[in-house]
Amino acid sequence: MRFFAQGRADLRAATQPDPPAGRGSPKRKHQKTSFSLNIAIFIARRLGLGAGPSFSKTIMRIAILAIALSVTVMILATAIVRGFKTSISEKVFGFWGHIHITSSSSPSSYAFEAQPMNKDQIYYPDLGQRGPIYYIEQASNWRGEIQEEERQTQGGLRHIQAFAQKEGIIKTEQQIEGIILRGVGEDYDWSFLKNYLLEGELLDPKSEENANQILISEVTARRLSLKVGDDFRIYFVQNGSSQARKYKIKGIFKTGLEEYDRRFALVDLRQIQKLNNWRPYRNYGPDLELHEENLYLKGVTNASFAESRTAIQNYLKAGQIPDFSDSSSQLVIVSSVLAGARGWSLGDTIGLKYLDFGEQKYVYRFIIGAIYQAPANLRWEKTIFVPWQALQGPNYLLSEQVSGFEVFVENIDDLDAFGEYINYNTLMGKDQFANTIKEVEPNIFDWLNLTDMNERIIILLMILVSIINMTTSLMILILERTNMIGLLKAMGASNWSIRQLFLYKASQIIIYGLFWGNLLGIGLCYLQQSFGLIRLPEDLYYVSVAPVQLEFWPIFLLNLGTLLLTLLVLIIPSWLVATIAPLKAIRFK
Repeated sequence: MRFFAQGRADLRAATQPDPPAGRGSPKRKHQKTSFSLNIAIFIARRLGLGAGPSFSKTIMRIAILAIALSVTVMILATAIVRGFKTSISEKVFGFWGHIHITSSSSPSSYAFEAQPMNKDQIYYPDLGQRGPIYYIEQASNWRGEIQEEERQTQGGLRHIQAFAQKEGIIKTEQQIEGIILRGVGEDYDWSFLKNYLLEGELLDPKSEENANQILISEVTARRLSLKVGDDFRIYFVQNGSSQARKYKIKGIFKTGLEEYDRRFALVDLRQIQKLNNWRPYRNYGPDLELHEENLYLKGVTNASFAESRTAIQNYLKAGQIPDFSDSSSQLVIVSSVLAGARGWSLGDTIGLKYLDFGEQKYVYRFIIGAIYQAPANLRWEKTIFVPWQALQGPNYLLSEQVSGFEVFVENIDDLDAFGEYINYNTLMGKDQFANTIKEVEPNIFDWLNLTDMNERIIILLMILVSIINMTTSLMILILERTNMIGLLKAMGASNWSIRQLFLYKASQIIIYGLFWGNLLGIGLCYLQQSFGLIRLPEDLYYVSVAPVQLEFWPIFLLNLGTLLLTLLVLIIPSWLVATIAPLKAIRFK
């Protein structure tokens, strides 16, 4: 009861004039008393609960509504932006992989006519099972000093696959369309594309019967009026001349990435290797120049050699003309000039070095079956007649060739770390280079990063709306309770105690707003996830339904940040309590 007794004394002192100060008159000290937090909470709960109509009641309801709507908008913005980025990124990564490894001779990892590289690499296919790695990352501290920190990736690498590409032109009776064929092999991961297959079936690279089959996008099929099972021709330019290949549509897909759907189709990897004249389908004949040996190999068959057979037979000096129809034969014909210069004789085994694509060395091994007197012609003197099939030896002994490799990471946050790891560890000393898909396709990811800015602007505006509404509500609440403030001051309550009272009331309003805002925001997100209420034009946004991604920590931090930031700002208008004089406040109406 001491608090109220002191309050009555202070009230009497505040309403009676002070006696004149004279000698010996004791000086009175006005003692402020801070009431307990329980009393502050009790009074705060009673604010706005009067029996009659009150302007502050309406203001508090408006404040709760404003905060609830602001939180709802913030949750929706965060969930949609995160869902949008995740959906688009998964589509791009699923179609292209996370990291591209290509030859350093290629203009870029995105080059459609890339330089070939050997498929047999020391890192293939083991790189696809690489676990987490440790790496050094530079970071600046609060003083701006650059420090190096050792970190570990959140996951490893999950898959690696070979690919090849070739540009072509689709020609039908009514339309012409440019296309880029992506060749995929037995190691291709179909887990992504099978989710977007609309009609037909996926390719089976193991089947020889399906070698000429193709997967095209729904956009291409619609533009060219094609359907599953239709045949059409694709024209290619090779060495200055055009050639056509017939393909049969096995399936139609739609990823929603219309820019890529319109430009790409999938075929068997072997088709691209044949079109590009790459191993193991390279045609080495009929004339092959061995630059290191300064020689020429002329691949012949019995039919193609018929015209030269009589002339060589007449000038034959040793041996017999071999049977060039025997695919296993190693017998060849050389000129006497060449045999004399190299010290070769009939029956000798010779090894001739050849440098193939990608600086790949191969040694042709032949047996001299005949020696003839060549005409006085430098080209004839340096030409060796060999079985046509023998020229194809590199196809069987050297590695097959591809455009490059696509590598997939387990966690997208590790993309940059693994990109550097592959470049500076796996590919060190090789004529190869690794690019992350963010480097290959910067435009898409720059566009996605802009959505982060939109999210920040929306959150900032909504927090600003909450602060303005709460500031207005608090000031109105303080002004409406001026009499109560004066009475509490007269009873000995300190300014800070009274400010705590109003700040507690403000926090109560904010928490109510947060509760209803979370309920509404999360509820709308679940409705969108379940029913897809918001539809989008897929050709513009790459998704047909607005994606949402709810995560605990972003929503928790939104709520905590809104509560703390709003309360922190409300400390300023609460200073209004200190300017209210007790006597004037009690008489205030």
